[in-house]
Amino acid sequence: MLKSLLSLCFIVYLLGLVQPVMAQEEDPFADYSYLWEDDKKKKKKKKKDKEEVQVEQTTTEDIPVDPAPAPQTYVADTVPEPATNTYAADTIPPDNTVLEPTQPIEPEPEEELAEDLTEEEEEKPKKEKKVRENRDLPPVQDFRAGLPSGENKGSFTGGFTFTEIDGQYYVGLVLSPEFSLGKVGLGLNVPVLYGLQNNSFRTEIFKDGVGVARLIRYLRLGNQKRDPIYFRIGELSSAMIGFGGLVNNYTNTTSYEKRKLGLHYDLNFRGLVGLEGLYSDFNPASLNLFAIRPYTRPLAQSGIPIVRTFEVGGQYILDKDQTAIPTSDSTSTTYQYTRDGVSALGFDAGITLLSIPFIQIDLFTTYSKLNVANQAVKDTLGDGFSSGSGFSTGLNFRLNFIADLFNTDIRIERLNYTENYLPQFFDASYEINKDAKILSLNGAPKMSGIYGSLQGHIAHKVQLGGSLMIPDEISDEAPAVVRLNADLERLGDKVSMHANYIKGNLSTLKDAFTFDENSLAKVRFIYHMNKFLALGVDYYWAFAPAEDGSYKATRYMSPYFGLSIDF
Repeated sequence: MLKSLLSLCFIVYLLGLVQPVMAQEEDPFADYSYLWEDDKKKKKKKKKDKEEVQVEQTTTEDIPVDPAPAPQTYVADTVPEPATNTYAADTIPPDNTVLEPTQPIEPEPEEELAEDLTEEEEEKPKKEKKVRENRDLPPVQDFRAGLPSGENKGSFTGGFTFTEIDGQYYVGLVLSPEFSLGKVGLGLNVPVLYGLQNNSFRTEIFKDGVGVARLIRYLRLGNQKRDPIYFRIGELSSAMIGFGGLVNNYTNTTSYEKRKLGLHYDLNFRGLVGLEGLYSDFNPASLNLFAIRPYTRPLAQSGIPIVRTFEVGGQYILDKDQTAIPTSDSTSTTYQYTRDGVSALGFDAGITLLSIPFIQIDLFTTYSKLNVANQAVKDTLGDGFSSGSGFSTGLNFRLNFIADLFNTDIRIERLNYTENYLPQFFDASYEINKDAKILSLNGAPKMSGIYGSLQGHIAHKVQLGGSLMIPDEISDEAPAVVRLNADLERLGDKVSMHANYIKGNLSTLKDAFTFDENSLAKVRFIYHMNKFLALGVDYYWAFAPAEDGSYKATRYMSPYFGLSIDF
């Protein structure tokens, strides 16, 4: 027992000797402290220790120390008595002066607070940067914007002309200037024609409707599907709403004399939500073709490559056209079947499956429902007539070659529709004769078909394209539609050509290029003699009011000599 007590006392004595030494030795587990220490506190402690070391080094180096020993000493954790003489840290004390021990300079409270705030909000700039990156995502490349065009330029074309219109000969001056400034474009068409047979100026273009405003061929702001704000006022050509299930290749102008002043627009907010539509004619006497389509890309700001391109929309179309059509007895008539209104509903969706520098692939689908069975239609076709519907699914391939030198769009769409329905009902042929187009629905069989289109350009100098909508079984009740376009701009610095051709209600493809009451054509050919002078000809196959109130196909040809200037 005594030996045990003596042994315990000896151990206690040894611990008493060893403890102060251990307190001064380095913690053997210090190298592993990162396992339980807080990173922010550790960074803060290291920064504070570093500042204290810098202060002590500065104090030791800047203040000379008297070799004489200090008369008094203090323990580090005690507060010394106030010294009778104090000196600034950066001054040299007089000889035989005893310096008091210098305490470490603690950081100011404001500095500590700023330091704490900086560390606590360290993640905030990263979050804000991520939000900014989402907001600054590149816009979705939409194939419906058409192929990239070259630099927008203005031009002035015009000169003296001799022409024949509806069997009458005219001489005069035709001016067609176009101006382009940034995102704004303006095109005019000013014909001044004098009749050689009736000895009077031709004024039919200014009669009825919007009158003098027909001199404005178009006024444009922005580019559709490329800019957040786009609208075009005036002549509408090849207009499409949504993915083209109901309105595709639509034009509001089928008569050279009676050009209409319409509106096509597309507005969107940061790519998330948008509104597009058109109004065919601002004639105050009638409510003409009206189309509106709200749409959204709900995940446009997500940054996910494919998902962010998903778009869904719905459209509504209404036409209550009561525009006056002059007749031979100096009165007028109107369309019979649009008096009570015809309408349609549509839903569509699309997504970009692949987008890399040389190819883009888009998938889209549409559903459309016509509503044309008003009382006037039923009085003609019978109460058993009902409107049909259609469904389609398609792919669009955009190919880019050799640094945008050659681009092409290929669209293939499979069509399925019920009886009493025609796909892309509101197209260029709709404005030729609305009553005839509505009656063509009667007897239209349940059918499937294919719609295909091809557009391409070479170095922004040559643009060629066309489309074909062809049922599986072509007939009078299930007709085909053909469209062609070509644009050549100063090819070889000598030749320019701009042409559009549409032929509808084709019961056989053999008649695709014969001109009749189902055709629309516009061609302008220019031979540039030099940078300023040119020879040219304008050719139109369009429609003019007939004596019985209907429209008849009319050829218009106008050769001219004058100016052609690009600027």
